[in-house]
Amino acid sequence: MMLSSSIRNINTSIQRRTFIPLLKPLITSAISHALFNKEIVSASNVEYSSDEAISNPKTTNVEEDKNKLYPDHIPLNCLGKNMVFVKSAIGSFFKPYDNININQLGETIPIWTDFWLDYSYKMLLKDTEFDGRDIIMEEPDYRHILKKEYLYVLEDPEKYGNTLAYQMLKYLEKNKITLESRENVHYIDDVNHAMIYNKYRQSHDFHHLIIGDLPTSIEGEIIIKMFEGVNMGLPLGLVGGLISPLHLKDSYIIKQLYSHYLPIIIDLNNKLKCNFLLIDWSKYLLMDLKDIRYKLGGEELVEFADWIGKDVRQLKKMRRDVKKLLEEEYQNQV
Repeated sequence: MMLSSSIRNINTSIQRRTFIPLLKPLITSAISHALFNKEIVSASNVEYSSDEAISNPKTTNVEEDKNKLYPDHIPLNCLGKNMVFVKSAIGSFFKPYDNININQLGETIPIWTDFWLDYSYKMLLKDTEFDGRDIIMEEPDYRHILKKEYLYVLEDPEKYGNTLAYQMLKYLEKNKITLESRENVHYIDDVNHAMIYNKYRQSHDFHHLIIGDLPTSIEGEIIIKMFEGVNMGLPLGLVGGLISPLHLKDSYIIKQLYSHYLPIIIDLNNKLKCNFLLIDWSKYLLMDLKDIRYKLGGEELVEFADWIGKDVRQLKKMRRDVKKLLEEEYQNQV
């Protein structure tokens, strides 16, 4: 009976939320028009391609072009940026798989994100041990490098099978994702800071692979956000890693994420040799993946990577099994 009651509560909650996506564009449009006397870019429209705007200059506002610091920049005043933050924060909680909301939230967290970007830029500038200065000078872009320059590794798995390039291409294929789909930043009002955030965003899938072939399930994403928050101080990582578990309905999985995985991530980070933001992954693509892990975290990271991915997949399977049981129970009740 308690299980049936929980199912009914979940269904009622879902029904109540269905009207939210219908209201969001209307509310955003009305408020932005009142405040700015113009149409602000809403979360439902933000994932437009900057290339589209560039290829169609007739639709581009001349004044906005003058305020743009880089091609994908969307200049907003403080109030406008805070509106995007609030909207994306709410959207991210209810729809944690929505990359548009997640991307906007990461760029617009007030004060914290700007402080982190400034600190990170200075850290890269001072770095002499890893790739910090080279990253600033070369501004690496990882979105197309694998398919443009390293597809040949797939033809010789015996020679290249253990390399980062080969393993990364296989990881992307297995999880049905692409580096090319990573959206450029829009709301960061500094060219150098935008470069750093783009670098982080394009490195995110590398982090999944490096620390242990983590899946792109919600459990895997929460754990990688915990890692990025602890290792890099990433505001989105700390917020996502600490708050996202509350979205899950299984109390056991929530407990595991907080009491089991988070302490392990903190302990692992204490043994790592660097902040991952300092690593230019393009320089390691033909290096053995195990050697990269050893270089960055010694035997601790190598051992961690051997089990964490399998462990998280078991957690994912457990969540799906529970969901299936709930659905079957619901069908039996109906």
